[in-house]
Amino acid sequence: MDIRTSTVERLRDALLQSGARSGPIKSSAYGILVREGLLTKPQEEALARIDAIAETMFLVASANGEVTDTELSAVRGAVRGLCGEVLTDGIIQAMIETYAFKLKQEGRPARLVAIQLAMQDETEALNAFALAAAAALADDSLDREENRLILEIKEAFHLKDEQVAQILGQLKEDGV
Repeated sequence: MDIRTSTVERLRDALLQSGARSGPIKSSAYGILVREGLLTKPQEEALARIDAIAETMFLVASANGEVTDTELSAVRGAVRGLCGEVLTDGIIQAMIETYAFKLKQEGRPARLVAIQLAMQDETEALNAFALAAAAALADDSLDREENRLILEIKEAFHLKDEQVAQILGQLKEDGV
């Protein structure tokens, strides 16, 4: 699938810009809070709202077995943008560690099913697909495994070709 469109590249660039800057608070304590289930109510709500999308992006970033700093910046930028920076860098790091653990324990097919079941609606699936495409291009290349996973995501989320084209076209119209 050809996802290297100017729309996806602009989205990627915006995510990388947001993800590259340091968050306002640096503390390993946030990771501990996540693991212990001690987040604030707004943090819990933000995590629940964006978790499936963030994990989809992580799966793409890890598709070739290696997650680069650039790909992590794209995921971090998306999480920041989607949650209004309610989730700190420590929380985001703990999320990524959780995704990596689940991927290792359950495998990619099982994670795709779990993510799809966690999606609230078709719009969320389309948004996750668009952000995953941007994450795939974060390091400015699209390898065979990333492309294969993009196609698997499209199938797992039950997206039609015209829906994918529409969401990518909508991003372009919105100037993203």
